[in-house]
Amino acid sequence: MKKIKLWLIFFIVFTNTVAANTSDFITIYNRMYNEYLSNPSASSVETILKKMTSDGSFDGIDYKTKDDSPRSHPIMLATLAAAYKNPQNKYFSNPDVKAKYLLGLKFWIETNQSPSNWWFRYIAYPKEVTKSVILMRDELKADKILFDNTIKYLRWSYENANAERMTGANGCDIIMGAMAASVMTENKEQMLDYKAKMTNLLSMHKQEGIEADYMYGQHSGNGRQLYLGNYGKEYINSALYYLEFCNNTAYNSPGISLLEDFYIKGIQWIFFSKNYDPNQAGRFNSSDKYCAQFESMTKRFLNLNTPRKAEIKKVYDRIKGENSLSGNRMFWRFDYMINRRENYMSSTRMSSTRTVGAEAGNGDGEYNYYSGNGTNYIFVTGKEYNGQYFKVFNNRQFPGITAEQDIAPLPIPNWGENAGNGNSYAGGVSDNTYGACGMILERHGITAHKSWFYFDDEFVCLGAGINQTNGKAPVYTTLNQCNSSGKAQYSVKGEIADLNTSTTIIDPDWILNGNIGYFNLEPNSNYILANDSNLFSANINHGINPANKSYAYLVKPSLQSSKEAAKYSKKIPVSVLSNNEQIQAIRHQNLNIVEIMFYQPGTLKISEGESITVDKPCALIWKEKTNEISVANPYCESENPKEINVNVSKHHKISQMTFQMPTGVNTGSSVTQKITGLK
Repeated sequence: MKKIKLWLIFFIVFTNTVAANTSDFITIYNRMYNEYLSNPSASSVETILKKMTSDGSFDGIDYKTKDDSPRSHPIMLATLAAAYKNPQNKYFSNPDVKAKYLLGLKFWIETNQSPSNWWFRYIAYPKEVTKSVILMRDELKADKILFDNTIKYLRWSYENANAERMTGANGCDIIMGAMAASVMTENKEQMLDYKAKMTNLLSMHKQEGIEADYMYGQHSGNGRQLYLGNYGKEYINSALYYLEFCNNTAYNSPGISLLEDFYIKGIQWIFFSKNYDPNQAGRFNSSDKYCAQFESMTKRFLNLNTPRKAEIKKVYDRIKGENSLSGNRMFWRFDYMINRRENYMSSTRMSSTRTVGAEAGNGDGEYNYYSGNGTNYIFVTGKEYNGQYFKVFNNRQFPGITAEQDIAPLPIPNWGENAGNGNSYAGGVSDNTYGACGMILERHGITAHKSWFYFDDEFVCLGAGINQTNGKAPVYTTLNQCNSSGKAQYSVKGEIADLNTSTTIIDPDWILNGNIGYFNLEPNSNYILANDSNLFSANINHGINPANKSYAYLVKPSLQSSKEAAKYSKKIPVSVLSNNEQIQAIRHQNLNIVEIMFYQPGTLKISEGESITVDKPCALIWKEKTNEISVANPYCESENPKEINVNVSKHHKISQMTFQMPTGVNTGSSVTQKITGLK
């Protein structure tokens, strides 16, 4: 009797499990079907039918080429499948469309196109084929050989992809290209394998994917590379499709919680007024190309009703152009800082022996060589770098960089090669409201110590130790190069003039363009300014083969007029405490904040009886009002001290502080402590 009861229990459990798994497959299939079903125009269907030849190929496609042109074949098959399956379409259940579709699919599967770029066979082609075979599943099953061959075709890339290809966006895409095969065959084992792989991809990674600082990197073989604007977009898109299709089934991934953190702690920081930081675009230089896709993806994410939906809604609003996000973030894994207030956003992209600037590849981004030299984009309207900017800009004058202005061909940083920096010092400190960052530039024959100090209404840029010995042309530091906003002005010794062409001026008081003011803080600086119908540019000329040159300027966004600029220049609220190869430091008098880049152990004298001493190189913020000090290690994992000792001297009292520094992937992140013993 007991044996019978046990058998019954096993039977019931087994039956329910099978039913549940079958139900999950039906759910996932129906979601995919509904996603891929469209209603193409009759004319588009008729054009495709006319192009098809008797063997299933299409006229006008060179199937022997090694480029991507054959990709249009599976795209046209998807159009035929959608027309055949959509009851509202003229060609719904049309036998000729069905026959042509099956013929075209058979040709494609049997010829198995293999272009020179691996990406098409592993990713693009399976994802395109998926769209039509999901729709035509029942028709395909009538031809067992074609059905089985199609399943093998879709699974091929997943089964043959090496570990390097199964990372980040590529890994997510390969899963989405193969998953239809497993759904149509109701293969539980394969689906559980996808779940495990997707969960791994929706985890923090080194080099490829979401990093510990919640920023995204891809193509990082030559150094960690920012790539949220393109590969990050693809990663999110495919991950979302997986989560949408598998939601509330046995095959869903718990990695959705990391995706929420990614949106909140990373993604929203790069958008301002419907544009994004071009540092994120990789070889696809742009500030607005993919904004619509990010908006669409985030709306899909909202529809998943995740636990932090209210916060994701705020991110969605900010991607659409709402600018209330305010604060400072140091993304230490990428030598990258963003400072933003409601009226502006600014970013600093440094590079080191660990990281690279924007890459080139496949003919894109071939002018990106200098993009890692300390690029400093500034957004007020959001239109500063969009439109035709990257087609007309001077690639030796990325905003913020220091570079020689020669005309010799520059190295092309294909896939990030030669896109890094010769020194490992690059990083910064942030208390989430304010931040300071800096780098030692050693690149293309130029050395320089460059730093940026971020406050509320302004930020300061310092340069020291600018040297070159075998140069052929002047070395410039570019304050900004951006789309012209029309009117530009400058002031020298209180005399205001319009800037309508190119001019050289010594020691300007300020320069104003597009509601952004630039205030000179370095005596005897030689500025070269230009403004035409396309671009505004402001550069400091350090001369040919500069020896220990320096610069100092303040940027104040959201100035409304020359009158306002003139008024501000008389009461600039910051002072340069030090600007040399040992220490670069700024004090903001109104905020009572000192920000310092220590390039070596040493002491900074702030005022009589007030100083800070550190025993190791570091970035430091001292908020005097709250008696807080924040410290970070700009060498990150390149040189990783367990602790940094800081002595603060004030009013003849000394506070000795020891900061235990983060380790592992958090090396380079900031630590904050209260000062004790000082009042």
